[in-house]
Amino acid sequence: MKKNGFTLAELLGVITILSLILLIAIPTIDRMLKEGKTDLYTSQIKSIEAAAKMWGTDHVNELPDANETKIITLSRLWQDGYVDENIKNPQTDKPFSGSLEIKITNHGTYYNYEVIE
Repeated sequence: MKKNGFTLAELLGVITILSLILLIAIPTIDRMLKEGKTDLYTSQIKSIEAAAKMWGTDHVNELPDANETKIITLSRLWQDGYVDENIKNPQTDKPFSGSLEIKITNHGTYYNYEVIE
């Protein structure tokens, strides 16, 4: 007599193998998603710093004197058109606050731009 289908033992074996694959895959996928969000966050911060550098290039007279510091806000960069208002923080999936501060420090021969979190 010819039977079509799988036996109970074969089905349990397949389910066991699939379960093991999921046990291995889920933590790996979760870690990759978290790393991706962290990388995107770093990229967004660098983008904001680059926008502040462009702002500094266009507003040389407002930059700090030697060994001094100036703080500008993200909302200032928004108003002047250097950053999109909808730039999101990938870790919270919400837009960055307009009160986010960018510190510009004059080191004599160069300026340092740093987002203060």
